[in-house]
Amino acid sequence: MWDAYVEFGEADRSSLPIGQQRLYAVLDLRQEVSSGGFDSYFRYWGGDTAEIALDALPGLLGEDWAVLLRDAMSLMGAPYPRSADDRAAMLDAGDFDDALAALDDRLYRLEAVEDIGGRLTAHST
Repeated sequence: MWDAYVEFGEADRSSLPIGQQRLYAVLDLRQEVSSGGFDSYFRYWGGDTAEIALDALPGLLGEDWAVLLRDAMSLMGAPYPRSADDRAAMLDAGDFDDALAALDDRLYRLEAVEDIGGRLTAHST
């Protein structure tokens, strides 16, 4: 799963089957938050797939994951900004450090509960 994910990286995924796009969007979330928190996820390209991840999460990892991402996305306002530059400008202009840190902690707690990688791998076959 990860090898195929890395192969696509930031490339256009629109030609992939929707199930694969959804899985990769969830992997974007996990990868970016693990490497730099929700700040990094929203600030860079990973957050470009947040809406796809939000749609995918209930079926792939459960409602707790979807609620977490929905809460995180709400910091960006409605409608959710699709451009990484717009999201970065919002992060730079606002005082989100405490809220983002709390969201990071929530994700790490969800990750610790079970074998999330194994669950996602099961969806990739």
